[in-house]
Amino acid sequence: MTENKTSTFLYEAALTISAKLDTNEVLQRLMALTHQHFKPDAASVALVNPDGTLVFRAASGESAQQILGMEMPRGAGIVGWVAENGQQLWVPNVYLDRRFYPNADKQTGFKTSAILAVPVRMGDQTLAVVEMINPAPDTDLQEAQDTITALASLAAPAIQNARLFEQMQRAEARYQSLFEQNLDPIIILDPRGNFLEVNRAAQKLLPLTRPEDDTDYVPQTDLEKLMLTPAQYDALKAQVDAESITTWEIKTRTADDEERTLEVYFSALPRYLPGGAYQWLAHDITDHVALAEMREQLSNMIVHDLRVPLGNITNTLELVLTAWREKDVSVPFEQVLEIGLRSAHRMERLISNILDARRLTSHKTLTVSAIRIPDMIADVIEIIQPSIRRHRHTLIRRIQDDLPPMLGDLDLLRRVLLNLLDNAAKYTPDGGAITLAVQADEHNFHFAVSDNGPGIAQADQAHLFEMFYRARTNPQLNGAGIGLAFCKLAVEAHGGKIDIRSEPGKGSTFIFSIPRQLPENAPYHESTVTENVL
Repeated sequence: MTENKTSTFLYEAALTISAKLDTNEVLQRLMALTHQHFKPDAASVALVNPDGTLVFRAASGESAQQILGMEMPRGAGIVGWVAENGQQLWVPNVYLDRRFYPNADKQTGFKTSAILAVPVRMGDQTLAVVEMINPAPDTDLQEAQDTITALASLAAPAIQNARLFEQMQRAEARYQSLFEQNLDPIIILDPRGNFLEVNRAAQKLLPLTRPEDDTDYVPQTDLEKLMLTPAQYDALKAQVDAESITTWEIKTRTADDEERTLEVYFSALPRYLPGGAYQWLAHDITDHVALAEMREQLSNMIVHDLRVPLGNITNTLELVLTAWREKDVSVPFEQVLEIGLRSAHRMERLISNILDARRLTSHKTLTVSAIRIPDMIADVIEIIQPSIRRHRHTLIRRIQDDLPPMLGDLDLLRRVLLNLLDNAAKYTPDGGAITLAVQADEHNFHFAVSDNGPGIAQADQAHLFEMFYRARTNPQLNGAGIGLAFCKLAVEAHGGKIDIRSEPGKGSTFIFSIPRQLPENAPYHESTVTENVL
């Protein structure tokens, strides 16, 4: 080929190669130009990975499809040697060269006789290797070496640019993925306050678009959608330009008209655009605020629940002390002291419920023993009896005869029964009836405490065993919402279940079961299981 034709060929090659911003397209074009110009049996281009391994990304001729995607270890074969040394190599007889890697021919069935391999280099780095395999007999070797080297020089910046472009695209895709999938609402604004980007969380949480069924909707500017005025936005920009970030809280309503509390973080993005940009990011702290309010309410409820029996105890002691000092024998000391003792027991149960609920939620160990159920029931009734007598309740006991011993934590299960009976006594009208039933089957012990009180609404039943829940539809169900939550934790710690059956106006029945065989994952140690029968 004449020098003029070679120059024209390289000029046209430069135009086609430099126009590509995809690495595969650049390599494919480099391979095609080599094959079309010199017409060898085959041509290929192997890309050099950062770790030095090679992968064939372009191939032509026989077995081209089998070559594509083939990987070679670092330094392996003639192509690996060229990549390692950065020098072109002509091998007229590959079988006389120990650098030849015959596995490729074995995998493809292609027969390689001679190879001209040229590195594609950018500075000191080899980006790829071009191979011309089995060139035509009339090929001018020197011209081929010079032309392919020139093609490689043209391809090197194109490959480098394509790689940088692909890295930029991957980085942008990662950013876009993180931006879109972030659970927090994020909005990017320009210096004038116009939205540039809005992620999915922001679109879902904030009412940024016009509701379809709202005919009275008044269009808002982007800043108005964020509850900001232009003056406030300018002040925020000045603040973050000086201090990098600022934060505040806002209340907003979602598209579903649900009120949410957001903690907003506002920061500058000076390199996002030539003129800069700003990021509005918010954390939804609605649940956190609600939890803080609930904790405050809980503290008030617990203080109230403790103050009432404590007041009774104080009044009892003051009354007894005054009567003793004044030698007043008309005071019914026994009844007064019973009131004080009942109040003390009520305080003790509330404190124990709080402490044990915390212990059970932390999966602390149970102290398990063999429990005589009739004896446990007798202990509970002895404690609850004064309340039953005071309200003239009838306590009906339906206890199965010959109940076998039950494995469990006596203190916890005794207080489960005590809480349920105490609740029944509290909400059963004077002169009403309370029923305690216990029976056993092959797998479980079943307990039921029934009353003929006001009953519990269906809406409250689903939440009744939640910690700190207080029934809204039944204002008479007061208290801190700990007793029933404790019962659930204690029963489930034994592998059992607890439930309620109730209808407003028809009373309530609390049912719980304890398995005869404690589950293997129950939170107790074998060493704590005693054989003592109480």
